[in-house]
Amino acid sequence: GECGGYVRIYDTRCSGRPMLSTDVTEGSGVDVNVIAWNGLVSNLLASGADDGTFSVWDLRNFQSSASSSSPPPLARFTAHKKPITSLEWHPTDESMIAVSDEDGTYVYDLSIEEDEDVKDDSGGEGLPPQLLFVHCGSTSTKEVHWHPQVVSCLVTTSLSGFSAFIPSNL
Repeated sequence: GECGGYVRIYDTRCSGRPMLSTDVTEGSGVDVNVIAWNGLVSNLLASGADDGTFSVWDLRNFQSSASSSSPPPLARFTAHKKPITSLEWHPTDESMIAVSDEDGTYVYDLSIEEDEDVKDDSGGEGLPPQLLFVHCGSTSTKEVHWHPQVVSCLVTTSLSGFSAFIPSNL
């Protein structure tokens, strides 16, 4: 990820030019703060930006740097109001991702699809159905990581210290 909204993938054998390149911020030019490869599905990449948007991309849809059109993301989430500071895919579940911004840490399950027939009147406007868990209370969260052995445990670093927790619904 880089400033100006681009994600570029380089092959070290071909110096000087990206093998894949796309504007992941739909032309807004905001900085891409963080990217994360999915360790279980190698063609999936998540990106988090300064405007609070995070997206999931299929690298098979990326174009070479000569192409001017950007592919659409598989999923785009805009519920965050602060810059995305960290992303990490779950180590054993290919559809789960932990996301942090300055206000907290969030767990999403991307395998959940929105049901158009069911209307939610619970007052959760703007919250995607894929959002499973929110952890707040830390000040200026900077990183989130899944524990490698306790697969439902998350660890975060923030200005206020370290947090380790297991979401009750995972």
